[in-house]
Amino acid sequence: MVSMKAVLCGASALLFAGSAHAATLAKIDFDNPIQMDVGVFGSFGPTSDEIASAGAWNAAGWSGHYGANRTTGDPAVPTTLSLHNLAPHSTITASFILGFLESWDSLDGGCCAPDHLEIWIDDVLVADMTANNALGTINDFDGGSILAQYVQANANTYYSDTLVNMAGAPFLTFAHSSSDLKFAIRASGRGWQGGADEAWGMDNFLLTYDGKRGAVPEPATWALMIGGFGMAGAALRRRRARA
Repeated sequence: MVSMKAVLCGASALLFAGSAHAATLAKIDFDNPIQMDVGVFGSFGPTSDEIASAGAWNAAGWSGHYGANRTTGDPAVPTTLSLHNLAPHSTITASFILGFLESWDSLDGGCCAPDHLEIWIDDVLVADMTANNALGTINDFDGGSILAQYVQANANTYYSDTLVNMAGAPFLTFAHSSSDLKFAIRASGRGWQGGADEAWGMDNFLLTYDGKRGAVPEPATWALMIGGFGMAGAALRRRRARA
């Protein structure tokens, strides 16, 4: 027979268990306003607004408007998402479609190389990628999977583009517990030109985390709790009746 203590302990565990699914920390699809978790605030940019060309890649997330960075310099100006007041959490996962746009010249493209695309998390370099749309031989996407290569994915039809799905890249699921997060992407390298010659873009950007504010149970959890307390009450009544 299940003891009243066990029932109460089980109900208490349900009270604090909460939801097991990941919460949306931030979502940026460039067709709608930025979404952030309740209580989270921050800033994002810079990007220029551009429109994806029609193609098979639309269904995978590179569609409608996307954000492009065409800044110059070595390094170029990064596109940065800064978030504050995150709920208590332990893990964050990022996913997005990354576009290597126009004349990327890889790391060994002679006169116009190297071209780097760096990802920084909380000011720590976690990825250094490149593509060979124009010159060079090296493609390096750090665990991202090629969605479309050497295609016309934007309005510039002189150069080809490479689109990479970064969902599942190992470095984009990471331990994190601070209430602040800084996620930045920037181009760099002696060969980086920017402007109309080469750029990078992103679309369908999503950050999820295991953060939660408070311990408010979901409806199913409430039902189990109520049933548990009912069982506890019944057990107490039977015990009194026997006495």
